[in-house]
Amino acid sequence: MKALTAALLVCVAACGEGRAVLNVDVLSFLSASDSTTPYNVPGGLPPVDSTVSQLFTLPPGFGKSSIDSVSVTAAASLENTAGAGSVTFDVFFSRAQGTLFTGTPYVSASSGPVSGVQTVPLLPPTAVSLGDSVFNTDSLWVGVRARITTNVGPNMVGQLRLTTIRIRIVVKDNIF
Repeated sequence: MKALTAALLVCVAACGEGRAVLNVDVLSFLSASDSTTPYNVPGGLPPVDSTVSQLFTLPPGFGKSSIDSVSVTAAASLENTAGAGSVTFDVFFSRAQGTLFTGTPYVSASSGPVSGVQTVPLLPPTAVSLGDSVFNTDSLWVGVRARITTNVGPNMVGQLRLTTIRIRIVVKDNIF
């Protein structure tokens, strides 16, 4: 975590009027196994969730600052090899791990119906949030969920590969 904090401090740059901009490539902090989620879900089941989460330690002072805006950009690729159904890709943020996957995701994209061998890009629109207090903290949980819904029939098999998760946080005052 110390390396992450140091890396984030390097990324912070002054941008005038007492604001700082923090650009974080979240995907670069996930392990290879966390950035690819294999699935093998029997056909006809209710939705099944596969999740991964990571705690990020932000530079000291974020808890004393006010957030101007947050932009979240994400993308994934659904690589289905058998069966049929759909997958929804969601990204969440929370101050506490216990509440990470509750509420509305910051970004979300659905594959729509897929069947057999098929690769589908999942490109949710960039979300912009103004004054979001969730990011007004020294540590933040980031979570990714793949919600798999299968059709009746053979197992739905494949993997969800994360290709981008970037956060841009603009902070007012009091970081240093």
